[in-house]
Amino acid sequence: MLTKIERIQKDLETLATFTSTPGKGVTRSSYSKEDTMAKEYLLSEMKKLNLQIYEDGVGTIFGRKEGTLKDAPVVMLGSHYDSVVNGGAFDGAAGTVAALEVMRVLTEEGFVNDYPLELIVMNAEEGATFGPSTGVTNSRAMVGTLTMDELKTVKNRFGQTKWEAMAEYGLSPDLESCIRKPGSIKNFVEMHVEQGPVLDREGVEIGLIEYLAGIGRYTLRFFGKTADSTAPMDTRKDALVAAASFIQEFDARIKALGDDVTGMVGKLDITPNSNQFVPEYVEGKVEIRTFKKEITQTTDFNKLIQEILDRVSAEYGIRCELHEIRRINYPNPTGPSVMNPENVEKMKAICEDLGYSYLVINNGTGHDSMIMTDFCDTNMLYVPSRNGGVSHCPEEWSEYEDIKKGADVLLHLIKNLSAK
Repeated sequence: MLTKIERIQKDLETLATFTSTPGKGVTRSSYSKEDTMAKEYLLSEMKKLNLQIYEDGVGTIFGRKEGTLKDAPVVMLGSHYDSVVNGGAFDGAAGTVAALEVMRVLTEEGFVNDYPLELIVMNAEEGATFGPSTGVTNSRAMVGTLTMDELKTVKNRFGQTKWEAMAEYGLSPDLESCIRKPGSIKNFVEMHVEQGPVLDREGVEIGLIEYLAGIGRYTLRFFGKTADSTAPMDTRKDALVAAASFIQEFDARIKALGDDVTGMVGKLDITPNSNQFVPEYVEGKVEIRTFKKEITQTTDFNKLIQEILDRVSAEYGIRCELHEIRRINYPNPTGPSVMNPENVEKMKAICEDLGYSYLVINNGTGHDSMIMTDFCDTNMLYVPSRNGGVSHCPEEWSEYEDIKKGADVLLHLIKNLSAK
């Protein structure tokens, strides 16, 4: 038995109606009214399967199907259902619905699993809600790296802290109760839309992930002095010229590190942004991506960036500042999140048996799976994103048939992983 496309389509179309911006994409922020509506729908579907349903101290929903092995670690499958503002109907939701459909099929088949299964439904993955490095809340709570300090300091677009938003949602956050004991999760598996163009462009049905790149983010500030465009060149303190010098050296230093890392200054804000005045202030955003954990152990990126800033400051006579955008309890940058290689091979075999084309693909943004890789054996699979791979916008689209195929692969992998 395989998954049913009709149920997958119904679930996704229903979830898409729980939005605060009808006609302008899906806006389902964590701890919102729309979050509650989606949660109630998902719970109603889970209750039809006679699962043991419970909620942890940050609002993560679990549906447990016991196995024949007593006190055995759990095989966990699922994703998130929250969205960014004016987002799409598939990011997160497709993986949640696929996992729900897998549990439906297992129930209908009367499948006897040896290891217990848990469907996980998460509501706070998107970092856009409370700002950079504040996402993947549910998974961080499980592994014990979410802090009360974060809950009481970061704020959403309405000025609410996470703690206040949770309280309004009906939660009294209890971080200690969320933490899973080491060894208590055997596998964590997540299906997701690609959020990129590769699978669609190559005409491939399934993407298999070996690792998700690590990430580091920084804000740079250059403080010069404004002047008219007639000011003599040797009197200027041009913040943009200093920023350009930084960018050139940073690019060269990153290239010299080899293929294990990439980096760029991808955004600049300039004041005044005018052809008539010397720029007095520039703010830049740095993003670093790591592909091998060793690079984070051999290179101090904070020191590397600061060295260039110190040189720029001395050469151009301006003040420079460095601010890290980092997730509490995590290094900056993080190392790559490496998936279980044996299960990647299993999924290749499953795809071949089902007649689905596949491609190993290691592109992608952050997901809850990246948090879980250091805690338990973790795997991800992608299904194609259409419309050029755009995501986090109303145009985000994945074909229901593609999602059904991803759910089929997930179903067979879960059967394999839950057998002794």
